[in-house]
Amino acid sequence: MKNSALHPNIAVSDARAAIDFYEAALGAETLDVITAGDAVIHSDLVLRSAAGESTFTVAAAFPPDSAAPEPGAPTHASFTIPVEDTDAAYARAIAAGASSLTEPADWFEGFRQAAVRCPFGHRWYFVTVADSVTPQDVQRASDAWAAEGN
Repeated sequence: MKNSALHPNIAVSDARAAIDFYEAALGAETLDVITAGDAVIHSDLVLRSAAGESTFTVAAAFPPDSAAPEPGAPTHASFTIPVEDTDAAYARAIAAGASSLTEPADWFEGFRQAAVRCPFGHRWYFVTVADSVTPQDVQRASDAWAAEGN
């Protein structure tokens, strides 16, 4: 198995249920699952999106070295998935059991985004970005957002 350049390891409270969720909500494909007794200690999943292919690991949290986020509590990281259709990706995740954080909306012309929280506490963004969008466009939109007091 070949991992992507960045291969995040996601700690969750119920790894088997999380794997099932990521398959249903994100279209992830499970490549392998390694267990120790009943606990999933490692798994490799691949996610194919408009930007290409990425891999990630889902495993049970093993305190004190790793902890699963509490659903509804703040998270220390989020994941962004470039998609061809933000609305469809958002709807699929919601149908699979994710909670809405931000409904699909145009942040500015050529940049559409939505955000969900999976049942395991992680935040996922779905974005559709036109090829014509530049870093300067994103900076202008960010400046306007900050000026609004966000």
